[in-house]
Amino acid sequence: MTRKITKNDKLFFFEKNFFTLDGLWIIEVENATDFETALKIDITVWQKLYKIIFRRVKNYLKISTNALKDLIDVISFCWSCEGYKYKIIKLNNHEAILNIFACPYKAIMDRNPERREKVKAICIEMCVPFYEPALKEFNSKIDLRREKFLGAGDSVCDFHFNVKNN
Repeated sequence: MTRKITKNDKLFFFEKNFFTLDGLWIIEVENATDFETALKIDITVWQKLYKIIFRRVKNYLKISTNALKDLIDVISFCWSCEGYKYKIIKLNNHEAILNIFACPYKAIMDRNPERREKVKAICIEMCVPFYEPALKEFNSKIDLRREKFLGAGDSVCDFHFNVKNN
């Protein structure tokens, strides 16, 4: 007999275990190899995952174009689901600026004393390249520039998107 569960049950299960799996996975890869190798593997995995996530969310939201506004719809959906606290500062056809004020991944690392010294490296070395292949696949004319990182002590993580002119 299969137990009946609700969508809230599934949400609880996958939400709680998604972050735990991600954290445990990188720690075990690091233990088996070294920090640099773990970062390299984790970046590769997340780059592939974000491409898949962007395609799935785009389909789920029934988005049919690849304009900057569509990208921001996809990213804001993902960030909202993952528990980021952010604000869209600017959004037009050629430019978007988003600031993250609270990152669930950084919050998890901050709670683990053994990971605190690696937060800056993880934020800067991983968060930037995570998005690159997904952005290129979504719309190769959209560039992303990052200058501020919560993990580096800044008050926000900034995301500056610009549409290249041809």
